[in-house]
Amino acid sequence: MAALLFYQAHALLPLEVKFARLLAQHGHSGEQAIQIASEFRDAMAASRPVVSEGARELLQTLADREAQLFVLSETRSQIAERQLEEVELRDLFGWVIGTERAPRGRGQMVVCPETVGLPVETFAAQSFVLAGIPEDVAAARELGYYGIGIAHLFPEATFTAHGAREVYRHVAHLSLELRRG
Repeated sequence: MAALLFYQAHALLPLEVKFARLLAQHGHSGEQAIQIASEFRDAMAASRPVVSEGARELLQTLADREAQLFVLSETRSQIAERQLEEVELRDLFGWVIGTERAPRGRGQMVVCPETVGLPVETFAAQSFVLAGIPEDVAAARELGYYGIGIAHLFPEATFTAHGAREVYRHVAHLSLELRRG
């Protein structure tokens, strides 16, 4: 519970800053944060991703409706593509934009329209961003995207405060809504 409260209280900070503050609370130097963050990202990149059935259903529903899907990854594109292949989802995504192309979040949200040759305003007006992190919802709003928050790690009110137009507790709830409509 303490870890969740810490993470929620520091939600807007970059990973390295969160690690630095957490380490400082436990008597370690902040310089270790960069190394630990790097090791964390490497471990995540090497692990097999877990995809809930609700997420799988949502992606399939969107693909069936001919939505053009982008992955904005916290890793390099080739790592994200490999992970998508492992969970048999790669074919649903037209594009995978990794950290070698742009920083995660706002930077990658700008690359999406560039990838298909559209101005950001045009692309954003006909797109939405599905985000589990409040900062991504805020970046989406700033760029003109319709932001949808998935509140499995943060309180729903946090997403609303960051500009989410809709908030769902889990992707399965959004999937259910889409199937009803």
